[in-house]
Amino acid sequence: MFRKTSLAVALCSLLAGAPQAFASFDMEDCKWSDDSCLLKGTPTFNPENDSRDNLLRLLSQEKSFDLPVQSMPEDITRSRDFYFAYHPQWDQAAPQPAAASAQSEDTTLTQQLAALDIEPPSFANQNGYDNDLENRYVSNNRQSVSQFIAALMADATLNTDQRRLLAQARLDLWGRATKEQIAESLAALPADSTSLLYKTYLTGAAHFYDQNYEGAEHDFTIVLHNGSPWLMETAQYMLMRTALNKSSKYSDGQYGDFNIDNINRKDAAQAQKEAQNYLQRWPQGRYADSTRGMLRRINWYLQAWPQLAGLYEQTLQQAADAQQLRKIVIEYDNVYGMAFYEQSVLEAFPDAPRVSYIELLRALRLNSDNKPTLTQAQLDASKPVFEQSQKLPLWRDLQLNLWLATGNYAAIIQAVAPAQKLAPRDTLAFSEQVLYGEALMGQKNWAAARDFWQQLLTLSQDNEQRQYVQAKLAATLVYSGNVAAIFAPESAVTNLRFRSQVLKTQATPEQLRQQAVHGTNNEERTIALHTLLVRDLTENRFGDWLNDKKLVSDITPPVIDEAFNDVNLSTFDWNGDAAQAGYTCRSLNETVTALNKKADDAHALNCLGEFFRTTQTHVDLWKNSTGNDVLEAAISRKQPFGQFDRQSYYQQVITSPTAEVEDKSFALYRAIMCYAPSGSNECGGEDVDKLQRKGWFTQLKTQYPGSPWAQKLKYYW
Repeated sequence: MFRKTSLAVALCSLLAGAPQAFASFDMEDCKWSDDSCLLKGTPTFNPENDSRDNLLRLLSQEKSFDLPVQSMPEDITRSRDFYFAYHPQWDQAAPQPAAASAQSEDTTLTQQLAALDIEPPSFANQNGYDNDLENRYVSNNRQSVSQFIAALMADATLNTDQRRLLAQARLDLWGRATKEQIAESLAALPADSTSLLYKTYLTGAAHFYDQNYEGAEHDFTIVLHNGSPWLMETAQYMLMRTALNKSSKYSDGQYGDFNIDNINRKDAAQAQKEAQNYLQRWPQGRYADSTRGMLRRINWYLQAWPQLAGLYEQTLQQAADAQQLRKIVIEYDNVYGMAFYEQSVLEAFPDAPRVSYIELLRALRLNSDNKPTLTQAQLDASKPVFEQSQKLPLWRDLQLNLWLATGNYAAIIQAVAPAQKLAPRDTLAFSEQVLYGEALMGQKNWAAARDFWQQLLTLSQDNEQRQYVQAKLAATLVYSGNVAAIFAPESAVTNLRFRSQVLKTQATPEQLRQQAVHGTNNEERTIALHTLLVRDLTENRFGDWLNDKKLVSDITPPVIDEAFNDVNLSTFDWNGDAAQAGYTCRSLNETVTALNKKADDAHALNCLGEFFRTTQTHVDLWKNSTGNDVLEAAISRKQPFGQFDRQSYYQQVITSPTAEVEDKSFALYRAIMCYAPSGSNECGGEDVDKLQRKGWFTQLKTQYPGSPWAQKLKYYW
């Protein structure tokens, strides 16, 4: 049993490792097949999700498999690490230890060789010798060598010398021996012995690995009609593989990439015939699983999409465990994702409702015109497939998603009733409820949407679903102008990531000050206070900054984890030492004190610019901007708060009639350097044209030729 399963997996890996996944919506972040790469989409059946996520959720729900989803932080009110996108730390996870099967195979082969008094080849002891095998070589490995030797040992018509010669020849083939070398090494075999059929099999295999498919077909055909049971079964299997590999011999595109249009359809059809012959004669044979996998590849090569969809429908349902299901999902996505990357499937496949659902769901992604590709007429035409297979709820979900995509919110609200209870692990039911809430939001019925999300939060017991609903609720409260409710003591929005994003983009100075004092914990207080202090500076509230800065000492211990490096309060302890050499600045506290007394103090303005230049302190909206669902759209601002504008400080000093020469020349130097060396503005604020920058350069060179800044600056940008 081990042999059948593992060889099938090895050969099907040819297909699973074919073209890279095209169906995923996001850019590839982590290798989806890795155990550490968790589901990064929303916990719904969503057109915008990676289609592999949708398919895995659908089948895992039906088969009660555990999903590879992110775990809840120990305290969600202190963590910003639960969100619906790729997590960089997934790539840093330690790989799972390899299974012990390779060691078992090695032991078996070693024992077989010892029984035949054969010294193992040196390469057999090299770790990972078989790891890089691909394409037709994937089966020329330790396991297939062991299987061949086992067949020799079981064949009573062979004597010990014949077994030893044939086993050595198979080892040589594993080491990449040619057909001629194999034939020469077996020249001593007697003419009337069944050992010649094993020799013919080996020369056929050598032809196969050398891409001489006509020679391989000739030799395998001889063995098929005359060999032992093992030889006949294996020869039939290899005839299928020979025709399949022959069909793709010239399938490379212009740039060396796989091009399915270059497949030889005649050879692919022959491979299909050979596969069917094998399954008819050996339906439970040692290569039956692999042959069924190869039939999927064959139908792919033939571009027989309805038939292939039916095969995948069966295979997905037959997955024995979560790991096997994931491998099949990857294989499926490699095939359909590439084939329909530019043109979506627009009709259901007969006898494949699950595959049809995933493909039609993908066709509901909005195109460049902000419209789905799938039309109502096409969706209606697909309905019988779902009805006949008793999968009408899947079609209903497609209908609800189409209504949402086309803005028919009233139809959704009429079709869906708010749930009174929610079954665990029922993604389809949860998705329907989410669509109802999104329809309320689409109608801008904020009060009803708020009440609905709050009710849904009480119904769901699933961590992933609850965090997702929190993002919806937070967005609803932002859209309705009720930001204060997010930070009320009884607020249902407890995810710090969502609260953090709202604090940074929507909270008033008064609300920030309130959360800096009364926030849920030190993490939230730190976020609020950092945002407040940055905004005090960028909005020229210097007196407020001096008072608000005193709150830093109340947050003990300070929050200094890397996860919170965007809100490190120690940045405000700037002492001025990092300022441009040759231009002396006092501490930030002293600088702000000077500006509080005199808002146009030229030296203090320049030093405030130096603070922002050397620390890059700002309200960081990028760090936690992904995976927040509709909340990101809700909090978006054309001009976000807390973004520094050093250029405006320099311009104030440049135009000041009272600024000292030292300060004005430095401001001119720094204003010009805002555009060095690329010509792009690195200082914030509105860009000034090149003519203005030339004017600053000329002014610095002509009015202050003796200043170190005029002497230092050679160009303008």
